[in-house]
Amino acid sequence: MSRIVIVGGGAAGIELSTLLAKANRKKHEIILVEPETDHYWKPRLHEIAAGTFDRELDSVCYFTHGAINGYQHYQAAMTDIDRENKMLCVRRNDGTEAAVKYDYLVVAVGAVSNDFNTSGARDNCIFLDSASQARHAWNKISQLLREGDDRTVNIVGAGATGVELAAELARVSHKLQRYNAAKLTINLIEAADRVLPNSPQKMSAKVLKELQRTNINVLLNTRISEVSEHGMVTADNQSLEADIQFWAAGVKAPEWLKGVGGLEYNRMNQIIVNANLTTTVDDSIFSLGDCASIPQADGSFVPPKAQAANRAAVHLSKSLTSLLRGKELTDFEFKDGGMVVAVGHHFAVGSFAPQSKMANKLVFKGRLIRRLYDTIFRLHQRTVEGMFTVSRLIITKRLKALFQPNGM
Repeated sequence: MSRIVIVGGGAAGIELSTLLAKANRKKHEIILVEPETDHYWKPRLHEIAAGTFDRELDSVCYFTHGAINGYQHYQAAMTDIDRENKMLCVRRNDGTEAAVKYDYLVVAVGAVSNDFNTSGARDNCIFLDSASQARHAWNKISQLLREGDDRTVNIVGAGATGVELAAELARVSHKLQRYNAAKLTINLIEAADRVLPNSPQKMSAKVLKELQRTNINVLLNTRISEVSEHGMVTADNQSLEADIQFWAAGVKAPEWLKGVGGLEYNRMNQIIVNANLTTTVDDSIFSLGDCASIPQADGSFVPPKAQAANRAAVHLSKSLTSLLRGKELTDFEFKDGGMVVAVGHHFAVGSFAPQSKMANKLVFKGRLIRRLYDTIFRLHQRTVEGMFTVSRLIITKRLKALFQPNGM
């Protein structure tokens, strides 16, 4: 019997743990090392920050989920890797140190926002890299809404996270006006010349139009040079005062990860791996998701997307299971299926076939695309919890929506 230890309970980690446990039940031991108690799908952290996330229906308890599906949740955070003795060094939540023996190790700790060493950003902005940060954000936002006076929110970064957060906050502010809540003025700040700079031009244009329709101030070609407690200063010395500030620009692997275990890393702190997801210096250690630099046959690298992490988890579950049965590992090939961005709770914009010449034409918007956005999340839930549970959750959520007093 082999012991497979997976570090990180994000989209990739929990899916891989679930799939490996189901494929190798009682044949091999699967351990998920994760310091949090519950799993949240990272693309929906902006809903937690805006107070619109249903924790009862859309989160997963690692302990009970592991018990049901055949893996063990070990609540701790990775601190180092002793490759010589195949031991994962961890710190439990009570501060004590421990070690977990492994035969195969998978690192899937995700990524965090990149503040590009902007002065004051780390101390004066809220980052949405974890559920705890998102909950902290909602505590601050809800306090502002209760105070009644007009308030200002600065959001740096008009990628998917920044756009979705701005739109959701605008919607919440508008809906709660009937209860005399504060009106939020939202500044969405982007250094590039368009929102969603990595998406097709047509998609950026549609999203910008919808953001402006909801009275969000979109500031393009605006680079932040300094952040203070009460505002930001741009590179051209413009002052942007705010009551609460978010940083949602850039992506990199966590700073603490670089150097761990003597593995090979790039300048974004990502673990450099081979196409079969093994690390370049140790073939018993794998990495996937946003914390891994995964090469593709054409010389490019897998982008930091939730869909890429999900597909890599599915691939590695099959490939590693084959290895345990005496077969060879296979290479991971990612084919981008496009992206869907929620612009408010009832509207989304989607781009499909991004590698095609038709990419800029296959852009759609509206409520139907918003349904597709929700479906992507349900597909993740189906992998983790099964179709029966997902069906039950959908029905329960729709019934709850009928009785929400604020119409949100």
